[in-house]
Amino acid sequence: MQAKLLEQVLRTHGFSVFIARNGIEALDVILSHDPALVISDILMPEMDGFELCRQIRRNEAGSHLPVVLLTQLNDPGDVINSLEAGADYFISKPYNNGLLLSRISAILQRNGTSYKKERSEEITFKYQGQDYSISAPKKQIIDLLLATYELAAEKNQELLSAKQELRELNQDLEMHVLERTVALEAETAKRARAMEELRKKDEILMQQSRQAALGEMIGNIAHQWRQPLNAVGLLVQDIALSYEYDNFSKAYLDSSTNMIMNQVRHMSQVIDDFRNFFTPQKGKVDFDLGETVAKSLALVEGSLSDKGIRAETSIQSAMILTGFPNEFSQVLLNILNNTKDAFSGLTVEDPFVSIRVCAENDKAVVTIADNAGGIPQEFIDRIFEPYFTTKEQGKWTGIGLYLSKNIVEKNMNGSLTVRNTGLGAEFRIEV
Repeated sequence: MQAKLLEQVLRTHGFSVFIARNGIEALDVILSHDPALVISDILMPEMDGFELCRQIRRNEAGSHLPVVLLTQLNDPGDVINSLEAGADYFISKPYNNGLLLSRISAILQRNGTSYKKERSEEITFKYQGQDYSISAPKKQIIDLLLATYELAAEKNQELLSAKQELRELNQDLEMHVLERTVALEAETAKRARAMEELRKKDEILMQQSRQAALGEMIGNIAHQWRQPLNAVGLLVQDIALSYEYDNFSKAYLDSSTNMIMNQVRHMSQVIDDFRNFFTPQKGKVDFDLGETVAKSLALVEGSLSDKGIRAETSIQSAMILTGFPNEFSQVLLNILNNTKDAFSGLTVEDPFVSIRVCAENDKAVVTIADNAGGIPQEFIDRIFEPYFTTKEQGKWTGIGLYLSKNIVEKNMNGSLTVRNTGLGAEFRIEV
């Protein structure tokens, strides 16, 4: 491959070129074609470049033929071997085309001949444990040493250029890193602002959800109080009538007072139940899933009953979870309120909502299913989006199910999904 590339360079500049694959083949080409110049690699099969040079010098026809050796100049011994073999010049690998052509031009300007044989004393010396004998003319030695220095200077210049390029690349890299760092800091600040905005929006959504839930709770409290208030009213009227008809007695007063106080205690307990629901929890606690489901259903069972909706539960086993029971109750109440509203405007025979609590694959599962016909297919993939509602605009926030999904999936590492059954919709909570 290197020979082909060198051939292309030389032919481009008007030279006729012969290529030999090894030193032995090169000798045959030299003797048969009488070239003006020989360029040889040092490492070759059959015969290396040093031996080829010696063979050329031993032959009368090639004794004055200029020989240039290609070398990487990694070993100082190459200089000694080249002098001993009778080479004229070095050209480094990888070579510079301009330097190569100028070297060839300088050699050919000497009329294409090697150094004339001069009487020179043979120099014998030892280098790295090996004996060498050199009888080359002084001018050849000087030129070869100058070529060696020239190569070293060229390599040094290339190294300096590479260092300068590396320095410039490092400066560019530092500039890019600085620019990227500034960009990342700006992006991080932008994301932090976006996260802060999202946090504020979530707080607003939570507040809106609380307000919506509060409205629902006030309605449920009113329903829970209606019957006890009626009973208290009837007892008070009965006391007045008993006094009017002279049937009033100490025993009757005590009995009526006890019944009134029982109703008042019941109403007070209702207030405590709803107040506990709205009490913020600072940390996770262990709670009984079945008990939490039962308490949540008790808060809305009256309003379900008012609409003729039958509630049925199936709790297979006691399961203790770690989390926020009040928030989990809010999830259940949001789903139950949506289920209750799903029956509005419908005529359904035996409307019901079924709540099932069980364990599946080491997970606690709560399903809430109804027979209200299901969710329209075009809406079922959007019901957990914020502010999305299929109810009358202006009366509902559309964030109850969105917050329910966040509570289950972010706060309890669970999942909240929905699907249509043959009868209606089924919400499934897994934690």
